[in-house]
Amino acid sequence: MIPDVEDAESATPQDRARAAAQALGTQELAHWCAEILTGELDLVDQDLHDPRWIAGRAWAAWGDPAGWSSRGLDHWPRTWAARTLLHAWDPVAMSAVISGLRDEAWRVREMCAKIAARYEVVSAAPECARCAQSDAVPRVRVAALRALAVVGEIEQVPAVLSALHHEDPSVVRAAERAVDQIEARLDRPLS
Repeated sequence: MIPDVEDAESATPQDRARAAAQALGTQELAHWCAEILTGELDLVDQDLHDPRWIAGRAWAAWGDPAGWSSRGLDHWPRTWAARTLLHAWDPVAMSAVISGLRDEAWRVREMCAKIAARYEVVSAAPECARCAQSDAVPRVRVAALRALAVVGEIEQVPAVLSALHHEDPSVVRAAERAVDQIEARLDRPLS
């Protein structure tokens, strides 16, 4: 366990999230991350909590955070916030995760789909279905299909079935696994 934020810079994301949850409280950490994820709070221009809890060594190593936007790095705080929620979850962040599935940055969408799968965020199923069916990034589709495997209902089945015909083999494999898991969970065939 990381005793303080100074040690967080070199820790894994999982260890940082656990240490931050211990230091700040899980609900407070999740609320902070949710505000960053939705853009309500700018990680660069806030003084609520030390950014190193979620950014680690990137906070110091990537240069002045004020210049990240001009260098195409402005999506990383939202990605880090979502990644932190993957390891330190509280339902207070549920709506932020759902909105993160519509983020312009694919890494944010992928991470939010992973959260939906890990914590069985049922209300994320419609957005996961949209990602599984139409996202331009195969990694996002795969993560969304994994989420649908655990939270998808009959309404999301068309999105899963359409992914069976995707040109990327990783998407097809994820869709096949999702079909198997949904059929077992719903106790009925999907086709």
